[in-house]
Amino acid sequence: MSAGTVDARRHSALPHAAWLVALLLVAAGWPGILSNDSLATLEQARTLVFTDWHPPVMALVWAPLDRILAGPGLMLVAQAVLYSLAMAWLLAEACPRLLRRASPWLLVPAFALFPPVAALNVMIWKDVWMSAWLVLALACLFRMARLPPGRSLRWTAAGLLACCLLATAFRHNAVAATAGLLAGGAWCLLRARFAPWWRLLAACVAGVLAALLLYAAVAAATRLIATPAQVTTPILLHDIAGIIVHSGDAEATARQALAIAPDIADTGHRRLAKRVLKQYSPAAAVRLLSTRRRTSAAFSLDIYGPHDADAVKRAWGALVRTHPGAYLRHRLATFGCLVQLCDAAGWRHHSYVLDRRYAFPDGLPGMQAALRSVLLAPALAPLYAPLAWLALAVAGGLLALRRVGQGDVVPVFLMLSAAGLAVSLFFTAPIESYRYVHWIIVAGWTTAWLLLQRVLDRRPAGTRVAPRQA
Repeated sequence: MSAGTVDARRHSALPHAAWLVALLLVAAGWPGILSNDSLATLEQARTLVFTDWHPPVMALVWAPLDRILAGPGLMLVAQAVLYSLAMAWLLAEACPRLLRRASPWLLVPAFALFPPVAALNVMIWKDVWMSAWLVLALACLFRMARLPPGRSLRWTAAGLLACCLLATAFRHNAVAATAGLLAGGAWCLLRARFAPWWRLLAACVAGVLAALLLYAAVAAATRLIATPAQVTTPILLHDIAGIIVHSGDAEATARQALAIAPDIADTGHRRLAKRVLKQYSPAAAVRLLSTRRRTSAAFSLDIYGPHDADAVKRAWGALVRTHPGAYLRHRLATFGCLVQLCDAAGWRHHSYVLDRRYAFPDGLPGMQAALRSVLLAPALAPLYAPLAWLALAVAGGLLALRRVGQGDVVPVFLMLSAAGLAVSLFFTAPIESYRYVHWIIVAGWTTAWLLLQRVLDRRPAGTRVAPRQA
């Protein structure tokens, strides 16, 4: 049997192996784990009344599925299929030489079912969809890097653009991740028009502009069908508390906040400062918010109920401008917790999927419990360490940057995508939840496979892979 026949058979097995991965994810997660965000989106799907608090596109996808089978079941199936096919295609485009060495029935599950990469798929979350579309965009980018100029290259570029648009539609801060991938697409389209370093600079500028245009398009479309949500994100209150703690004069800073937004607390500035100093943690914003069980929380504001949301934003802005150093210290501490540099038990708790209360409820069927015990084991939390995966993606990108003149630079744009998302999370992450860093883990895991392919590659030095024909 010729090598070409073997390659063709292995590639034909890729979608079948992907369906197996999807089946295992559905079996492990059925009918899908829900959080408050998921329930809010499901309500929008059932009422078709949209706000910009959660992405309307997810509710639009969920609406017909919920009418076929009420609940999260079909949504779980849809996202598992999308993720599995995306990962299989990415493996084929990024690691073709590995597929010549081993069966897709082994490689696809090994690539797609690695717990830190796969575990998020049991949750019904917009983050799952964002990551899946980014995976497809990355697969398009690897394909573009091997295509010669022509119609196929342009169609693949259109696919990359569409995937980045959908990723942005499902999660607003995807713009920070799409910029790097779109820069890679621009690099492929600008070939032979610039010297390598000028070409890289032009590609990065084009990628940022394209990402911002996609974000603007999504924002405009959202305004057409969704009403503005008069809510206050916990991030703002968490930042206000962090600035109070790090300002050096908690009472004066609390007084400044209350002067602008008096309804954030039902106490005076001294008591507010005292409560914040006692309850603040960089790892979690929720402990500062009042609930039926936390009646003495620092902030008495009902973030979902009627309140002056604009005043809270003004108070946040004033404190950031007045105490920029305190704000950055708070954000640095929060980001450290996000990347698992603080209490590991707390990280597992806020990950949802590694919290036994969510992952292993009473009455879970035996087979499903066995699958989850492998996929969602809390003991695997160290494998999720986001900073390590980010460092790996950066290392792979820097290694590729040394070969910028040779054209093998897709890892550079993968690095920029992961680093861009990390920078956005520095300013926006409220808690150390795994879902926020999922794309960073996927990027690091993909980089690990690219490095493995290089190590196992036995081709003589100086040989090149023939470009794929259009």
